[in-house]
Amino acid sequence: NGWGVGETHFGAYAGRARVKGDWLVPLPEGMSAHDAMAVGTAGYTAMLCVMALERHGILPDRGPVVVTGAAGGVGSVAVSILSSLGYHVVASTGRNAESPYLINLGAAEVISRDELNQPAKPLAKERWAGGIDSVGSHTLANVLSMTSYGGAVAACGLAGGMDLPSS
Repeated sequence: NGWGVGETHFGAYAGRARVKGDWLVPLPEGMSAHDAMAVGTAGYTAMLCVMALERHGILPDRGPVVVTGAAGGVGSVAVSILSSLGYHVVASTGRNAESPYLINLGAAEVISRDELNQPAKPLAKERWAGGIDSVGSHTLANVLSMTSYGGAVAACGLAGGMDLPSS
C-alpha cells in the first residue's frame, strides 16, 4: 500500500485506527464501505498487477493477456478489470464449471489449467502479450515461455508451488 500499514504501523486488526489524512483514498461515488471492503486484498493485488502490466507497456492493442487462477479471488478481479479496460482476456482455470462465470466477468476465452500446469518447453509458441499469474511453478514457467517478445507477466501468487522450473 506504500505506507507500511500492517508492516511498520500497527492496527490492522483494530476496530478503529488513526492514520495520516493523506494516506486515505476517498471511496468512488456509488461505492459503499461494504463494497470497498469486499474487494479487499484480492482486488488490491489484482489492480497492482494490472498497473504493472501497463507500466511495462502492455496495453489492449498489444494482444491477449492470460490470467491464471482466474476463478479465484485475485484472478476473477483481474479478469474483470482487464476486460473493462478493453483487453482480450484468456482466463485459465482448473474449475471448468466456472467458465460461464469467467465469461460473465469479461473473459474472451477460457482455457483449462491442464494446458499450463505440465513441465514447460523452453520456448513455446507465443500466445499472449502479457499475463497475471497467481499460481506459480509449472504454470508460471509455461506462461513465461508463451509470452510474446517484449511482453510482461505480473506474478503474485504461489498456489501451485514456489519453484520456477524454467530454462
